Amino acid sequence: MNLQELTQKILEIKNRGFIKTHRLDDTGIGKTLEDLLGIEENNLRLPDVGDIELKAKRIDSQSMLTVATKAPKPLGTNRVLFEKYKYRDKYGYYCLHSTVYASRYNPQGFRIRIAEDRLELENKDNIEAFWPMTIFYDVLRAKSNKILLVFAESEGERKTFEESFRFAEAYLLSDLNIEKFKTAIREDKLKVDIRIGVYRSGYSTGKYQDHGTGFRINKKDFLHLYDKYEQII
Repeated sequence: MNLQELTQKILEIKNRGFIKTHRLDDTGIGKTLEDLLGIEENNLRLPDVGDIELKAKRIDSQSMLTVATKAPKPLGTNRVLFEKYKYRDKYGYYCLHSTVYASRYNPQGFRIRIAEDRLELENKDNIEAFWPMTIFYDVLRAKSNKILLVFAESEGERKTFEESFRFAEAYLLSDLNIEKFKTAIREDKLKVDIRIGVYRSGYSTGKYQDHGTGFRINKKDFLHLYDKYEQII
């Protein structure tokens, strides 16, 4: 199979519309695409391109995608932040929903900044909270330095078998530029979404629930993190 044949396969999948996920959780999107393409793993060798790594990512209605979902270090930091900065939502439940940028402090007094080899979450109480920069490199870099990235729209409840994907666009990417990634942080193109709350039903009602800390960026800005990119669908 060459790139033209692979592109034609993805186009046929696109034309099928929304397709039910083949697996639960965040990995469902990648597993579904692999199954539809008839491949067993996400590393491909194409005679006209060489080795590429296949990746699939969800995009929402604002064309935003999640680069990574990682709680800050040290272990348990999100729980500490929640207990310190939690507030009640309109239904009376405790929560901590906070979008954080590099250029300014938000209402909770949070801001992110690059400090050598890590991304730090500044806060009013000087609670240590950080993410090693390597977590982003591991997600953004491909084993072969070439990525075939397919964006998909999603509908239905996420991370369940009710979720469906419509694979809409595909890009060939190479040469991740780490300095561009750092610039995207400084220019607020990359934001951090902290989403912590409590269970609202069932046996665990009222107990702590971490929905995940997501690093989100616009699709266009994400593509510009790479020195070379080409839209193929």
